[in-house]
Amino acid sequence: MANIFDYVEKYGNLRFEDKAFTEVDNLVFSQLAYLDFTHTRINENCHTLEEIGREYLRRTSYKDARRLGIAIGVAYQLMNAIVEKERYRNLVVSDYIYDTSRNMQFSAITFHVTRGLNYIAFEGTDQLISGWREDFEMAWSFPVPSHIKATEYLNEHVSFFGPKVIVGGHSKGGNLALVAPMFMNRLKYQRILRIYNNDGPGLRRKEFESKAYERVRKKYVHIIPHCSIVGAMMRNSNYRVIQSDKENILGHSSATWQVVDDHFKRAKRSEHSLEIERRLWSWLDKHDDADRKKLTDAVFGVIEGCDVLDTMSMMKFHNIVKIIRSANDLDKESKDLVLGLFREIALKK
Repeated sequence: MANIFDYVEKYGNLRFEDKAFTEVDNLVFSQLAYLDFTHTRINENCHTLEEIGREYLRRTSYKDARRLGIAIGVAYQLMNAIVEKERYRNLVVSDYIYDTSRNMQFSAITFHVTRGLNYIAFEGTDQLISGWREDFEMAWSFPVPSHIKATEYLNEHVSFFGPKVIVGGHSKGGNLALVAPMFMNRLKYQRILRIYNNDGPGLRRKEFESKAYERVRKKYVHIIPHCSIVGAMMRNSNYRVIQSDKENILGHSSATWQVVDDHFKRAKRSEHSLEIERRLWSWLDKHDDADRKKLTDAVFGVIEGCDVLDTMSMMKFHNIVKIIRSANDLDKESKDLVLGLFREIALKK
């Protein structure tokens, strides 16, 4: 079965003027947002994707990229595949930002697809624990710091009279792509053509039932693999369920999403995915924001207390033991939820 790389190979020599933007192109750009362009000339004058891509590939090996996580490894391979493709290589890339702290991990980039269309991509959760903490904080705090940064980015880089804009991201980047248009300048919002959340978390009940969410629903598409776990976190709608050739958390990787011609293969949610969603929503409905914060602080307090800064060090055996032990201080339902999610997200990565 074909995947995103086969799509690039098949349509890579057709310019966007010859073949319109597709949902798979959305995934291409949202995946490229995982790459660290800090040491390239991306924000100097007007550079093409080919120029910046080749500069990045010269500075970084696949081994180095893959060490930072599955998503960044896939992004590296994807960049390597598209730098010579007519469809992508001459696109101008601009307005790259990468900003991290103890409480935030945020990155965004703009792709100038055609004269009348830009794609703004927000990076998903990378290897930094600060990004994973922020994912959990979304369950009890709104907005989180990266929500504010994403909204500011749209307000700054979407013009009243400029090109139409598609906003998207994968994983946490998809959540940012959902939230930022909800709170951006109302007039600039009219330039937003579509919003793609590629298997990212949803919203708390309060935001899900808000007028701000209702405003963006018609433009919003939430793409999830049939076995989605990350996309099942919190509430969401407008699901477009697609087939992955992997199960459980491994299906979160965009490289596993099956492509038929120029679109993703449609599918039905797996029972496991639906059960995870029911358990998460049930727990969230039973616990207030204070309880959710207590849970987040307990888990990440232990992680950070072990001087764990990224997911690679978190996977060391002695750190896994400490993290699991920390769950013993929680009530049984919370403990079962934490250990279940840890097994799904961490131990199967």
